[in-house]
Amino acid sequence: MKNNFNTNPKILIVRLSAIGDCIETLPMVATLKRHWPDSRITWLVDCGVDAILKTQPMISKVIRVKKGFLKRPSELLSLRKELLAEKFDISIDPQGLFKSAALGWLSGAKHRIGFASPQSREKAWWLYHDAVEPQSLHLVDRQIELLKPLSIPLPPAQEAPFDWVEPTAVSVEAESMLKQIGVQPRSYLCVNASAGWPSRVWPRERYAEVIRESSDSYQLNSVVIWGSPQERETAEWIVENSGTSRAFLAPPTQLMSLSGILKRSIAYLGSDTGPMHLSAAVGTRCIALFGSTRASYSGAYGTHHICIQKIDTSETSDKRSSPDNSAMKAISVEDVQKGISTLLNSKIQSD
Repeated sequence: MKNNFNTNPKILIVRLSAIGDCIETLPMVATLKRHWPDSRITWLVDCGVDAILKTQPMISKVIRVKKGFLKRPSELLSLRKELLAEKFDISIDPQGLFKSAALGWLSGAKHRIGFASPQSREKAWWLYHDAVEPQSLHLVDRQIELLKPLSIPLPPAQEAPFDWVEPTAVSVEAESMLKQIGVQPRSYLCVNASAGWPSRVWPRERYAEVIRESSDSYQLNSVVIWGSPQERETAEWIVENSGTSRAFLAPPTQLMSLSGILKRSIAYLGSDTGPMHLSAAVGTRCIALFGSTRASYSGAYGTHHICIQKIDTSETSDKRSSPDNSAMKAISVEDVQKGISTLLNSKIQSD
């Protein structure tokens, strides 16, 4: 495909889920917007990350579809009508599934771009004009390679911008939440002991020990974040068993208020989850723990993070449902403390 578009093309991004994957797609959108500042970018999504996407000025419109839309003809026809009305020049499918590729096709976009196999699955590539074979290691950089058919200059690996914009309301809310629990900005680790997969969970006893040692050695506060009631129970246990008055339970947060808490922290500590990617997006350094996913592929994006992985079980087919977190257990408290020390020392040198 030749780049014969004007300076304000209408572009459809089809990245339906999940939260972390959608956040990892933002640098691709930022690269597009920097190249075509007057472009109109619409994003199709089917999960709660739409609350975040709607706050970012580089995205003109967010359409949230209901899961299982392909099975409901009337809903599908209504969605097709809405998409056709936009008269898209380009659709880009970083998800690489049949349902996401089908939405690009239904949109009537003049040029449809997605991944070639095996990055794309379910024969999705049949519905693209250009099927890109990515060469990069990290998912963010691989997604940015989808812009190759558009002849857009690509940023160096691990250096693409998120171009994150924090709304004023989020700033005010985050500052209020921190004041509520008695913690100053830039004085705390943001600790996330939860994970969507059991195989990504690091033992809560080790989080409590890290918090205690960080308090003793560096006088660091720790704010433990949570989402569901079950996650709150874990967070409360960690705070209560950390043995330090510098451990705090985070207030209830939505995704955007969480972004403000993460942005004001010294660092994120936790496994490969949506909050880790959100931390990278808002510019907060991460100490990220990996076992059943590859740090080189889905680690916190950028060169300034610390990713710790002792065993890689990412090829295990049942990693989502498996309760086996032995790869995570291979990471010791000492490994994490070393990461915290490295991060703090590099921060002092940069300051």
